[in-house]
Amino acid sequence: MFGAKIVVFALGLTTTIVVSRVLGPTGKGAYVAVTSLPAMLGAVGVFGIPGAINYFSARGASVGGLLKSAIVFVAVIASISIAVLWFALPLLERSILSAAPDDMLRLILIAIPTGMVASFAGTILYGRHEVKTYTSIMVGQAIVTPIVLILLVGVFRFGVPGAVAGSVAISTGGALAVLVAVRHVAIQHPEGETASTRSLLSYGLRVYPAGISGYFNYRADTFIIQALMISSAGPLGLYSIAVTMAELLFYIPDSVTTIFLPTIAGATPEEANEKLGRVSRLTMLVTVSGALVLIPVAWLGLHLVLPLYVNSMPPFLVLLPAVVSLSLSKVLTSYLAGRGRLGPLSTGAVITLVLNLVANVLLIPRFGIAGAAGASLISYTAMALMMLVVTSRVSRQSPLSLIVPGKEEILVIRRVAARGLSGAMARVRR
Repeated sequence: MFGAKIVVFALGLTTTIVVSRVLGPTGKGAYVAVTSLPAMLGAVGVFGIPGAINYFSARGASVGGLLKSAIVFVAVIASISIAVLWFALPLLERSILSAAPDDMLRLILIAIPTGMVASFAGTILYGRHEVKTYTSIMVGQAIVTPIVLILLVGVFRFGVPGAVAGSVAISTGGALAVLVAVRHVAIQHPEGETASTRSLLSYGLRVYPAGISGYFNYRADTFIIQALMISSAGPLGLYSIAVTMAELLFYIPDSVTTIFLPTIAGATPEEANEKLGRVSRLTMLVTVSGALVLIPVAWLGLHLVLPLYVNSMPPFLVLLPAVVSLSLSKVLTSYLAGRGRLGPLSTGAVITLVLNLVANVLLIPRFGIAGAAGASLISYTAMALMMLVVTSRVSRQSPLSLIVPGKEEILVIRRVAARGLSGAMARVRR
């Protein structure tokens, strides 16, 4: 699983470097603004349904029934979303999407249903622990993405329109692959009761505030930068590189939490509590270590490979501790969701969102993209502290025992490092 994440990361980084070099900060900012629209709809318009499908899939509900429900939900939600957006675009183009070319925003609307299909159906695979299948699709998509974008942007020089068109095509192919995989699982495993639409909506609406708040906690800064900064495409391009570098750390907690939530959902409270401490401490140790290693790597990469983006370094340094806090939150919220404790997630996410929005509005006009990074640090740390308090009470473990690594976690890291070093030496000897 983690190895596949590394492959996806390497291929994605290659794509980012090529696209960023060819488009420059302003073009990169325009591309980021356009592609943020489907992602925003994927958070605002899905009403927590992907999380509900993941939960019921892990609980053994019928895969075929969940797939049918997913398709119906996507058809209804995507149709309404596209219709509303079509009429709202003139207003958005003058405010939170001011860095995006007008015609490209209409083209990217095609990616809304395909992105939702991949999200809804993909959670079925995760819930049924078909991680290898889903990971294979993601790796395949990661292989195709740089090829398509390098051809369209780097070779044929189609610029931002080529990058957007390539993203739409890749999104469509990924959605089709996920649908085929889920259909195959449904044929192999026809057992299970059908999860009702009411139960899916009930669970989804309970996690919806946490989901939508979580998304805007991650991405509100990109929209506020466009709304508050004049000629925002350039700064947004620089900020997107800082975010991309900092989010490299996400591969650590994401690899954990995609499996952790279904595991906790199917475990007894005692088993869940036992797994929590080990997973959270190890995740923190690896994430902090990764952050320290990433600093010199990012500095060298910017100066040698992307010299036009060297001004991305200050916000990157502010974002690193923010991502460490967010990594802890990802593990803790997965535990709480798996235990069915959804109330604290929604409450904490809403509080954090308000804090994030206020901080962005206050800091961006004065400090620019460094202020946006500072707002993330403030809100992510607040969320981590709130979830730490709640999780400590639910699991009856002290907060420090969930974040401070012990000898066991250090030994795990040493064993993994030694195994990797010995494997590398063996290959050298050959």
